Amino acid sequence: MNFNKHQQRGMGGITMMFLIVIFIFALIIFFKLFPVYMENLKVVNALEDIAEDQKIFNKTDRDIQSLILREMSKKDIELFNAQNIKEHVTIDRISEEELVEVTMTYQQEKPFLGNVFFLVKFEERVELP
Repeated sequence: MNFNKHQQRGMGGITMMFLIVIFIFALIIFFKLFPVYMENLKVVNALEDIAEDQKIFNKTDRDIQSLILREMSKKDIELFNAQNIKEHVTIDRISEEELVEVTMTYQQEKPFLGNVFFLVKFEERVELP
């Protein structure tokens, strides 16, 4: 096959700049949101670590909240403290199976560009024996 030099065209400069801008935009979003999701992973791990404690069904809600705060302080999570933990943690007891269902709901707001913010909402649920 014979190809004419004038028929072969690669990516133009404007297209290349457009792709670079999109790539940079995606990187900015990634680096803004990655720490938020990593911190959520620590919250999930802290909730799962509470499951190792035996007889959690017999503990009071306040004791469970203190246990959650202790696990989170071990993992360097500073989102919650003794004053606001009640707002974010819901504790339900399932008496037939002697399970405790702990639901943690919270949201984080991260600045993006100027007055544009990302609002990320999380709801994590764990059943504890």
